[in-house]
Amino acid sequence: MFRNYARTLCLCVGLFILSFVWINQQHENFSHKFVAISRKISTLTVTKIDENESTPKETSRFFVFSPQCKIPYVNPFDVSFQQWDLLKFKPCTNEPALVSVIYDSSKRQYKLHLNTDVAKKNFSSYGNYGCTCQEARSGSGDTIAYLGKAAYIHQDWPVPTHFVGVIVECHEVRNKSRVLQRDAFFFIQYPKNRNEANDAKRGAEYPSVFLFGIDSMSRMNFHRSMPLTAKFVSQEGWYEMEGYNKVGDNTLPNLLAVLTGRTPRQWRSKCDVRKEGCLDSLPFLWDLFRNAGYLTAYAEDLASMSTFNYLKEGFSRRPVDFYLRHFMMVIEQEMKTINYDELNFCVGRRHSFSYILDFAKQLIERFIVENPKPLFGLFWTSSCTHDDFQGGRHLDKPFVRYLEEFQEYGLLKNSIVILLSDHGTRFGPLAEHFTGFLEERLPMLHIYIPPWYRKRYPRVANALQLNRNRLSSNYDLYLGIRQIIEEIHPRMEFQPLFPPNTIHSILRVLPRNRTCSQAGIPEHWCTCKPFVNVQVTDFFVELSKLIVDRMNEFLKMLGVEGDCHLVIPKKILQADQQLHFDELGNVVAAPNGLETFRLLFTTIPNDGMFRTIVHSNANHSIFHTEVDMISRVSPYKNESYCVKDAVAKKFCLCRKDKFLKLHRGREKKVRKVKYEFMEDREGEYYDESHRFTIT
Repeated sequence: MFRNYARTLCLCVGLFILSFVWINQQHENFSHKFVAISRKISTLTVTKIDENESTPKETSRFFVFSPQCKIPYVNPFDVSFQQWDLLKFKPCTNEPALVSVIYDSSKRQYKLHLNTDVAKKNFSSYGNYGCTCQEARSGSGDTIAYLGKAAYIHQDWPVPTHFVGVIVECHEVRNKSRVLQRDAFFFIQYPKNRNEANDAKRGAEYPSVFLFGIDSMSRMNFHRSMPLTAKFVSQEGWYEMEGYNKVGDNTLPNLLAVLTGRTPRQWRSKCDVRKEGCLDSLPFLWDLFRNAGYLTAYAEDLASMSTFNYLKEGFSRRPVDFYLRHFMMVIEQEMKTINYDELNFCVGRRHSFSYILDFAKQLIERFIVENPKPLFGLFWTSSCTHDDFQGGRHLDKPFVRYLEEFQEYGLLKNSIVILLSDHGTRFGPLAEHFTGFLEERLPMLHIYIPPWYRKRYPRVANALQLNRNRLSSNYDLYLGIRQIIEEIHPRMEFQPLFPPNTIHSILRVLPRNRTCSQAGIPEHWCTCKPFVNVQVTDFFVELSKLIVDRMNEFLKMLGVEGDCHLVIPKKILQADQQLHFDELGNVVAAPNGLETFRLLFTTIPNDGMFRTIVHSNANHSIFHTEVDMISRVSPYKNESYCVKDAVAKKFCLCRKDKFLKLHRGREKKVRKVKYEFMEDREGEYYDESHRFTIT
């Protein structure tokens, strides 16, 4: 009996030793994997303050560090980001302006002033000249804009109060083809039928809200490419949200989340944005602010590919009080343009983004400085940064100059200002970088609260300080902006959009231990769960084949397999496995035996590079991936022109015969549009009193 007991004891001790060795080996393997990925993620100590604690805690290597969310920190100035050459900056013009705008505040009227000294100095080889003016007009909806008839103007010509914008051309009288200069101007006309007493009261008590958006700008790339602007928004009163995580792929779902609080499923169930009237039926923030007595404004450069119009119908009626779209449409069509990375960088004599920021400047002059009224405005620029992740280096100096000028005008005394982006870089070298997964998903967000508002609502400033290193989303930002109205009109009722205890106002303390699901962030875009790099095996080769099969099935489902080449997998560049944690932050096994992997792979014949998240068990008997969550990392430019579906465009390489057929159709369409655009330019007339002589 003793012998049996001894044998049993020895067996147990042996098993214990073997188990200890195995567990230790697994721990070493895990540690090795984690260190391998940590070499790619630089370290930084961030200060985190818990609302229940009086002293800060220090946590390393993470933007957000909680049991449910661990977002690794990326050093924006790592040497690996210095390998790319900057595209050459192109000035629009070196000529001084021959025509300028003067505003008569007593009459509330604009005048066009001819700078005769400029003509004498810069155009002395020209004879007598005259200047014509054409009104930029809007047709029905968002798709039609055109020029009115040309009329000669005299010195200090008063602009009619219904004009939104004009194109001015100065040319020799005897030879109209010899043009001295063309320029374009827009006007913030004083609104009619306003209750001035109520406006003055609101202007003194309500905070204006200005949203300045820079397309495709991650928080890391913002610090890297726009250091002057980053320094400006580090001043007192500004709060940077380091845990701000996007909720969708491109601009539309991310911006609609901020402006409407709706998820893609919610607004798609209501209507199709490709059909007329859909966007008009959605309740935007500017509608809520208008109902609260605010003036509203929206401006965006690159009219040809703007957020609500590219492959979409846009708005059937003017969405805001001051709307710049039709003016931008006209000048992009009529003025000389200079491209930067295939986008309209210069339109006429100005950078495309300067029209947007000058639009904001003019609103500030009219309604912050001269006649205070509460304003809600969105001012969005894409021309520098949409296609070039280094474009912020060109935008930085002029952008910070505008912010400094706005500050001098007093914007920051009374206004809440939000500097934001929709997402980070989605294509190209930065997206392909080993930090590209985080770069794409963590857009910048800076919120400024003026001193009086911080004093009146101290909990707002406290919440923003706490939320800096907590997980937040576009929906939290939406509720935060809506909260501004709730503070003004506490009795106003709003439709509940989210389940209880999920989405919170970003101006209130966000839960520390929060998941992406609770913040409304789909798993594919979530940065909370770290991944560790694993070896590429045949298992991942099979996974990539299954993913590509899904891509081809999607093209077949849309019926475009005849227009597009079907793709096949080429190479797996990287495979990562997700770590899972329990509520206390301990690493645990994958739920239900389903591991989560992140694959970076290429395909042929479209030379595509894709990144996606896939769930699978060891024998592939369970496999799950979502087609619309497969991200195209490499740019596809115009190779998918034969399809309209946004997801299909990522996968499709159009066949050559389709290009020839489509090109012929496009050529006819372009001629028709050009004719429609120009048809109202006839009927110029000339009066001797409008002649100018260069002496």
